[in-house]
Amino acid sequence: MTKRSHLTRRQFIHRLAAVGGTGAAFQALHAMGLLGVGAAQAAPMATTAALPKDSLKGKRVIVIGAGVAGLCAALRMMRAGAEVEVLEATTHIGGRNHTLRHGDKFREWDWNSDSEMVFEAVGDMKPDDEDLYLNAGPGRIPQHHTRVLDYCKMLNVELQPFIFFDAANLLQNDAWNGGRPIQMRQAKNDLRGHLAELLAKVKNQGKLDALISPTDADAFLGMLQHFGQLSAEGAELVYKGAALRDYARAGYRVQPDGVGTPGRAFPTLSLSDILESDFWNKEMFTNLEYAWQASLMQPVGGMDKIVQGFELALARMIDPSVTKLDQKARAALATVIKQNEPVTSIDIEADKLRVVSRSGERKTPDYVIPTLAPQLLAGLNGNFLPEGVRKVLNEIYVSPACKVGWQGRTRFWEDETRIYGGISWTKNIINQIWYPSYGFNSATGVLTGAYNRTEDATEFQDFSREQRLETALKAGEKLHPGFREMVFAENGVSIAWGKMPYQVGGWANETWIEQPDVFKEMASIGPVKGKMFIAGDWFSYWPGWQEGALDSAHVATDQLARHALGRG
Repeated sequence: MTKRSHLTRRQFIHRLAAVGGTGAAFQALHAMGLLGVGAAQAAPMATTAALPKDSLKGKRVIVIGAGVAGLCAALRMMRAGAEVEVLEATTHIGGRNHTLRHGDKFREWDWNSDSEMVFEAVGDMKPDDEDLYLNAGPGRIPQHHTRVLDYCKMLNVELQPFIFFDAANLLQNDAWNGGRPIQMRQAKNDLRGHLAELLAKVKNQGKLDALISPTDADAFLGMLQHFGQLSAEGAELVYKGAALRDYARAGYRVQPDGVGTPGRAFPTLSLSDILESDFWNKEMFTNLEYAWQASLMQPVGGMDKIVQGFELALARMIDPSVTKLDQKARAALATVIKQNEPVTSIDIEADKLRVVSRSGERKTPDYVIPTLAPQLLAGLNGNFLPEGVRKVLNEIYVSPACKVGWQGRTRFWEDETRIYGGISWTKNIINQIWYPSYGFNSATGVLTGAYNRTEDATEFQDFSREQRLETALKAGEKLHPGFREMVFAENGVSIAWGKMPYQVGGWANETWIEQPDVFKEMASIGPVKGKMFIAGDWFSYWPGWQEGALDSAHVATDQLARHALGRG
């Protein structure tokens, strides 16, 4: 009788992790009751976990695209022993993670000349100062994007706060308040007061007593009085507005000065005024959304520090003597990342895979991981995709997105409006102006002078470069009078991601919410013929975020490793 070998639970979990990743191990621990409720909630996930050692030894893999997903996939597989080649269609590494510094150039596909990012010396800041840059692509990291944050830690990418909301940020609508902007705090505070007064009236109508006890009702009214800064007027609590003589939450039109000037509060906005502004519809409450809370994170010196972290890690895999991203590192990277080498077709015949690039070179790897946008993937020649899959990929809506960048002649937003970071909102086509969350009180800084998407971006991207910048200057003027003279207007740049080479837009527009049927079909694609494993932020629950790119890279490489080990 053959003696059976028994696995301990520890051995079972370790082997499961080796095959299915730490997520599978975590779920198994949970299912086996080895994690209590509190422990299950608090248990850290190994978001940067490596593939099983030597699981891809002797395997040749082509990654299509050197964006964040492609770089992550390449690094994981090389560490698992694979021979990896990354084919990048452009001369830029990083995909939509694209930070522009002094002298950087780019060209949209229908332009006949480059745009160049030019900064000027101001005070003690030179054009190449580390604080002068424009994040033309992603610009912030939510605190729950743990995989991105953990990779930053692993890759030694220093982080700093990104201020998403500053109460001094502005709201501007041509159709409201005579087109004059107001501070965010003013609208929020007055709305809070009016809502609190409406709720307090419920008590006087006797309707509150039916819901909570008299003791709780009194406490509730006390809370409303504080919450909405209500005043007693006879038997009623009413909102008298920001002009109260005590603490003015909405801020001051004229600041108190010394002991002789008490200051003047902003005038009170009526509830009707606030509703007519239309900012309650989105902008006033954006910072309540999960991904856009008041304080987020960003890499010190630009978002592409994440890309550089991956590049350095890859270079050290090729040449362990590399210590920094210098010419030596670039030479090592060039042996793995082939730039200006777009793929034109993929064929899978029986157990054979053939990848053809524009140069005509035919490669026969064991596996391929494409990370390009869904429509670009669907547009490749070859028999690698069933027609049904091509149809699904082409149905995924990818939102256009545009940005504009300006350098300030001073940090006028701090000096004149006392804005320190955050975003001002307008109903104009530019949508938003971002203020830098770093370099406070320095000589100059860089504004994101427009950030739009969907219909506004569709219209904006069809403007000429000159029209885009002129439109952004006029819109900036409505938020900051004299804007044109306060920035280096002649040096502004605009970028439309729907027109960048080998891109189709900014991001898939939350397919799982907006196109649930398409997402269901997309998510069911899985490995293609055991040879192709799809990645890219659009192939995730976090489209448009680097978290989605990294998540998809982990899923694709985990699947590939399982297949290589004969367990797929």
